[in-house]
Amino acid sequence: MGSVIPARRRWVVSIVFGVVTALTVAGPPAVGSASASADVTLADFEQPDALRNATLPAPDLDKVTVTRDYASAGQQGMRLDIGPYNSKAGSVFPRVWLDVGGTIPDVDWTTRTYLHVSAANGSIERARMYVVVWDKNGRYLLRSIWAEPYEHQVFEIRVADIAAAGVDLAHLDKIQISTERSPNPKRLYVDDIRLTDQQTDVAAEKQRVARTLIAAMDLSGELAKAKEAVAQMRKRIRQTPAAPDRYLVAQADQIRARLDAYGEQLPGLGDRVGDARKIWKNLIGVDWEIRRLGTLVAARSARPAAPIGLGFSDSMSHVYPRDLPCDCSFVPPMLSLVRGEYESTQLVAFNYGTPLTGAWVEAVVGGRPSGVTVEAHPVVSLNMVPPVAQKPSIPTAFRPSIYEGWTPDPIQTNDPKTDVAAGDVQAFWVTVHTTPGTKPGVHPVDLILRADGRQPERVKLRVRVWDVKIDQAPRLRTAIGHDPKAYAEPYGVTDPDEVAKLVDTEYAFLGTYMLQGDNIYRSIYEGKPPSVESLRRIDEQYGGLRQFNIWYFDPRLFDLTKPDSWASKADQLFDLIAPYVEQYRAASFADKAYLYCCDETRAEHTELIRFVLARFKQRFPDIRVLTTAIDDQMGRQSGLDAYIDWWVRDVPWYNPQIIAERHAQGREAWWYLHAGNANPTPNVFVNHDPGQLRTLLGPMAHLAGVDGFLYYRVDRWYGHPILDDGPLSNWDPRTWNAYAGDGSLLYPGPGGPIPSIRLENLRDGLEDYNLLETLHETIDGAPAGTDPALLAKARRLLGAKDVVTDNYEYVWAPTVYRDWRTDAIKVAAQLRHGGAEQ
Repeated sequence: MGSVIPARRRWVVSIVFGVVTALTVAGPPAVGSASASADVTLADFEQPDALRNATLPAPDLDKVTVTRDYASAGQQGMRLDIGPYNSKAGSVFPRVWLDVGGTIPDVDWTTRTYLHVSAANGSIERARMYVVVWDKNGRYLLRSIWAEPYEHQVFEIRVADIAAAGVDLAHLDKIQISTERSPNPKRLYVDDIRLTDQQTDVAAEKQRVARTLIAAMDLSGELAKAKEAVAQMRKRIRQTPAAPDRYLVAQADQIRARLDAYGEQLPGLGDRVGDARKIWKNLIGVDWEIRRLGTLVAARSARPAAPIGLGFSDSMSHVYPRDLPCDCSFVPPMLSLVRGEYESTQLVAFNYGTPLTGAWVEAVVGGRPSGVTVEAHPVVSLNMVPPVAQKPSIPTAFRPSIYEGWTPDPIQTNDPKTDVAAGDVQAFWVTVHTTPGTKPGVHPVDLILRADGRQPERVKLRVRVWDVKIDQAPRLRTAIGHDPKAYAEPYGVTDPDEVAKLVDTEYAFLGTYMLQGDNIYRSIYEGKPPSVESLRRIDEQYGGLRQFNIWYFDPRLFDLTKPDSWASKADQLFDLIAPYVEQYRAASFADKAYLYCCDETRAEHTELIRFVLARFKQRFPDIRVLTTAIDDQMGRQSGLDAYIDWWVRDVPWYNPQIIAERHAQGREAWWYLHAGNANPTPNVFVNHDPGQLRTLLGPMAHLAGVDGFLYYRVDRWYGHPILDDGPLSNWDPRTWNAYAGDGSLLYPGPGGPIPSIRLENLRDGLEDYNLLETLHETIDGAPAGTDPALLAKARRLLGAKDVVTDNYEYVWAPTVYRDWRTDAIKVAAQLRHGGAEQ
């Protein structure tokens, strides 16, 4: 038996799905039946035209064929290949319909007890397989079974249960075979669809198909590829007595030894599909180990005389401390900045099996004072093993869809030093900041890695500052929520005055990330609207007051069955906020105030909302209303559009026509993220690539024409302590149910808030949005006679089509994004200087 990869090093992909339907356990045939009747075959897939009239809703993505690779009876079965969900086209639910009267015969189902369907999961991830029986009136019965990769399952559905669900057995329409779409391609096998009176011997059927499933794994082929890969990797390692080279050789030899052990097991597998599946999973892990070893070999080749390897990784990427390869470059980068922005990269240290104690990075900016500041801080990783849940990401060459292990996110700005275990890879977050007055040009930076008992290791970073300046405040509106008590909880502070002081530190921190602290759920988390004094502090000290929520109007607190009570209850709310509104008017803040309305409410509340908001606008005509009410028409049909100034829908909804109509009416259309948004649309989950947020807040939002971005929480830390350990932290990543990162964009550090990699990318996105606004203004202000080709290039870059197609499809490679961004900066600088190269 091969060794099983430990929990923290397993690569297990699972889809979390809202509908949970248990498999009905069939009972024995009816008492008194003399003998079982002959089975009625519905589909055995033995004929060349076995799939006639079978239909696919997404034939450009999915394919259904007859195959000899799998059969639970006879010689052939059906294979359903499902394309990945990596574009908007993938939003179509993947399924095949087997038409009654076409693909399968139209027979009397009432004469048999069970519908039998054999199915197997031929995917690289766990899958929920569905069988759905439909009638011509659209009624259906659904059954589902989870299946591990290369696991066979049997659906045994009582015909009586189908009828009890309201399905008209005399007018059946189709049988549906399906599973959820994933960022990974999927494959289902199906065979032996029949009506029967006999219960299936499931164990016997699984044993019968075991060898077929083992063959589908192609273990010999996968093993041969892995052996060849590690052999080629070993050839790249320098054959010297130096400790780093001996360490790399030992790593390659250990991998080869495990592969040899797996090879010894293959001839004796027989029909032991469970053992075969373990080897298959281990081979997946070995593949990632070989890729990771390749990173270390490249680091050693780049600095063959150094005992520690140093490389760079983009700030839009993750650098995993264990198990996975690094998307690293070993050529010092040129980091492009404009004046008045932050930009980051990651310095990555490889210790070749020798621990580092007290490791830290010193940044020295060369030359005279230049307005460029550079800081470096260790990145901390959180352990993403179950029960932490993950929504799958689109797989890349550097990580699978889901990786259950140490995943980087916190940046420990409170402590520059860290200890790195032997063999681990450690990233240091390098932040470069320019002021609006920074001198354009190339600024050399020395990054010096220091550790106890070690000679310093030095590497160069070049910073190119262009003669382009962006606004210091975000041009894209943001509404970012928080809960004062939750923020204070890790620090053990409960006194209201002390909580208020902590909130001030949080607001100051958020201000450096172009975010203004706010609270859309103010009626829940705080006892009163914000004071003028607190708003003035934001305006004068924490980045500027852009907008703020007065109160939260929740229609769920009204009785829909008693409309006579609506007016008095609404007036109670209005009377509460009225004195504060008068204070805001006196302080000239009323034009920034809004009422948050109707958090994700649906159509049943429309009449109530219309009534309350009409009354609100009569009393407070100068106060805006912001809502996340779920209405894909943004009130065009319900009439609510007349009362909602800022309407917010989730990112997948995006509708350019409705946005344009709202703009024409002088109203705004925003978007937001919530836990239900899944790849390929961006989200804040820790396991998702952080560059998603940069793309979302920058070129994607600019291309979409949305006016603002809302996110409900930044500090959802209930039950969490201060994060003061690392680089592998014990801090529980779960912040909303079992998910990591939802509702939390920063962490409670020992000396105050510390950022996440995701928060850094969010700020970078807002700055990129500002850059595009600057480019737009530069194009509009170009003098007559400007080179038409240069203007055409500028407009193409402004459209961002090089990096964003729509809200589902965008580039994942940081190098492509960087090239587009640098080109946009260059062109803006050229236009600023009359077309001259800079």
